[in-house]
Amino acid sequence: MESRRWYLVFIPLFAVLGFVVVYPLIASLYISLTTVSGSFSLSNYAAMVSTPTFWNALNISLLYSLSSTIIAVAIGLGLTYILTQELRGRGFFEMVYILPLAVAPIVVGTVWAPSGFWDDVQTFSHFQLHLPYFNELSPLFYFPTMFLSEAWEWEPLIMLVAISIINGTAKEIYEAAELHGATAFQKFRMVTLPSVLRSPVMQVIVVLRFIDAMRAFEIPLAWSNWLGYTTTLGSPVDTISLYIYKLLFSSPLGFSVGVASAVALTLFAITLVGALILLRILKAVGD
Repeated sequence: MESRRWYLVFIPLFAVLGFVVVYPLIASLYISLTTVSGSFSLSNYAAMVSTPTFWNALNISLLYSLSSTIIAVAIGLGLTYILTQELRGRGFFEMVYILPLAVAPIVVGTVWAPSGFWDDVQTFSHFQLHLPYFNELSPLFYFPTMFLSEAWEWEPLIMLVAISIINGTAKEIYEAAELHGATAFQKFRMVTLPSVLRSPVMQVIVVLRFIDAMRAFEIPLAWSNWLGYTTTLGSPVDTISLYIYKLLFSSPLGFSVGVASAVALTLFAITLVGALILLRILKAVGD
């Protein structure tokens, strides 16, 4: 009889999850579907879809999450290739490559902003290399920089997971490749990459990276402030999370909590659908 009561151990966990996750979700759904008087209405969703700034933020979020995820995977696999070679001081390089994980996202956004890094690059390139100034206010500059800074922070996670997968791969496979005369890069391309990309663990990590990037807030906030769009709704760098923040805390905008709740639930739904699609794509690529 006692063996059937194992589930009682999980009751506190389910209670906490219900309070932290389920209740806010239900409350947000209720707020988004009601007016100030409490009557049922879809006016909040109608106001959301009729606002061009919402679609702008949605497009930026999708572009931001997909681009930063792809770049993070590419950099992470590149670092994995470096660390799988016979390299002196490998432990030192591992420590250096992992450091970005310890940096807060808002710090990353501040450091990678022009005032934190690129102004110095401008000064060096102009006065020492005699190169012309480049436009830091151009989307062709700040969008790639934002994507790269987001990827830079999370590429160590991709690297660590890839290395753990490689360590679990049978050594005989690499020995057989060496006997056939494969170079280090050929072994990485033909043995390591397929093993890493086919791993369910790596696929889940990539999907989680996409989900986390969809709710990106700190780095876009730092760039929004630097570009002069601190309270401007629909700025060129507004992700959905930053858009919701401005809806709630920028009083001149005049939007209600109901619209913000509708946007938040829409972000949740789009992220869920996007994650499922991405997981299917990764499984197809792995097969």
